[in-house]
Amino acid sequence: MSFDGMFTHSMVNELNTKLKGGRIAKIQQPFANELILTIRSERKNQQLLLSAHPSYARIQITNQPFENPAKPSTFVMSLRKYITSAIVQGFRQLNNDRVVSIDLSAKNELGDIHSYTMTIEIMSRHSNIFLVNNDDGRIIDLVKRVSPENNSFRGLLPGDTYQLPPSQHKQNPFAAEDGDFQGLETAADIRNKFEGIGLDTSDELLSIMQAKQDPKEFINSFDEVVSPNTAKQSKNNKLGFFPVEYKNTTNLVGFYPTLAELLDNYYLDRARIDRIEQQTKSVTHRLSIILKKDKSKIKKLNKQLKQTKIMDEYNLYGELLTTYMSQIQRGSKSITLTNYYNNEEVTIKLNPEFSPSENAQSYYKRYRKLQNSIPHINEQLEITTSEVNYLESVLASLEYVDIEDVDGIIAELEESGYIKKKKKHARRKKKKTIGERFETSNGIPVVVGKNNIENDQLTMKLAQKNHYWFHVKDMPGSHVILESSDPDEQSIVEAASIAAYYSKARESAKVPVDYLQVRNIRKPNGAKPGFVIFEGQTTILVDPDRNLVDKLRQK
Repeated sequence: MSFDGMFTHSMVNELNTKLKGGRIAKIQQPFANELILTIRSERKNQQLLLSAHPSYARIQITNQPFENPAKPSTFVMSLRKYITSAIVQGFRQLNNDRVVSIDLSAKNELGDIHSYTMTIEIMSRHSNIFLVNNDDGRIIDLVKRVSPENNSFRGLLPGDTYQLPPSQHKQNPFAAEDGDFQGLETAADIRNKFEGIGLDTSDELLSIMQAKQDPKEFINSFDEVVSPNTAKQSKNNKLGFFPVEYKNTTNLVGFYPTLAELLDNYYLDRARIDRIEQQTKSVTHRLSIILKKDKSKIKKLNKQLKQTKIMDEYNLYGELLTTYMSQIQRGSKSITLTNYYNNEEVTIKLNPEFSPSENAQSYYKRYRKLQNSIPHINEQLEITTSEVNYLESVLASLEYVDIEDVDGIIAELEESGYIKKKKKHARRKKKKTIGERFETSNGIPVVVGKNNIENDQLTMKLAQKNHYWFHVKDMPGSHVILESSDPDEQSIVEAASIAAYYSKARESAKVPVDYLQVRNIRKPNGAKPGFVIFEGQTTILVDPDRNLVDKLRQK
């Protein structure tokens, strides 16, 4: 389902249960449209995510790690000034709309207590996050500033009086009576009458009503019995997230303990890829341009190589013209001669301005030119093909690495000369360890490279010769080292699953993974980072499994 008013209702209940009475300990904005409030509650720090992303707007507690940017944004500086150490008085939903307000109280420099409201409006591309001073109702700051020219309904700049979004004048389903559901014949009728009802919820309500069941009981379940789950919709088999069971219109996939864990799991890859795209947009654009030029160059080189196939004909024409030179009339445009190799007639074009000898030498010259070009064409083909494979592997790695691994890939591209080196901020931490470590169920260490430089270091320098190397077959992916000379079958399957997960085949099933001992791997001289050759491998089919990978990482 979407993050509609019904889901918002359940989320507000969870947030009040877990964060009400907590104190804001830290404020950060890891990405342009996302805010993280670290709230000290129940004797532990919990991260509250407020996202105004156009596709993934939401509010939730999250366990995902976020790196604090070296330089805080203007929005964060404003929030830190007013609500650092503020107490969370509670969370409120505007009727059944996708608008959530957080009531805050904080002391100023003189010790006086002031009240503020932080409001998130979850409205697709119009989503926004506000901090409002309750003393005068004015906006202190907001994550998306909009000029009056682009918004005539209300002010969306600091200092403007905060106004709620336009009301749709619909009925709150939690205040509905039994008779309010009479006469509703379609899902659209339900959405038009009740506030905060999304497509999935209206389909479920219609199905309940058609089955002569109580719609009020279903609506009240969002408040009383919360059972977070993922399920596939019956009509299109699309995976969705739900705070309660939609028994009539979905097929259950799995339950989660909290709404926070449900959303963390559902948005894990979606949000990760989007954040990586935000950080690497200029880099991927540059690499894509280079890649396009390289592929065009390969086409031209192959065309040139194809033309060299006629060089033997030029050599033959030169021989025949030399042998039968006495038969050639100066000024002729062509001549037909007998090929003494197969006794077939051959018609040869001539330049009428050339002598017979000059025509023969012209064909010999073209023959030698094509013959001499072959090594150069093959060399350029090898270099350009190698670069295409390398760039495709880098772009593919951005689809499966974690957000914290992007810096390593950027450093790799800087070192390889594909992008200019930037001055690193003094607070930027350098990664000390090479690769990410896991442990199989039977206790064997596994190391995964997160970029091509790490792949080279793991495979060619750090791994012992009798350790086992894993890599997805014929696709970009990480190098995976299983640190054992005699691994058991289960450890081999688990290491192969990790290799499949950290590859371009992450979303596939029955992924082929090659494995062999490191001693059988070689790196050609001058090869791009991450490129190796090997022989004698064994191939195993595995299914990438995020739950297994997380389990082995924690272990």
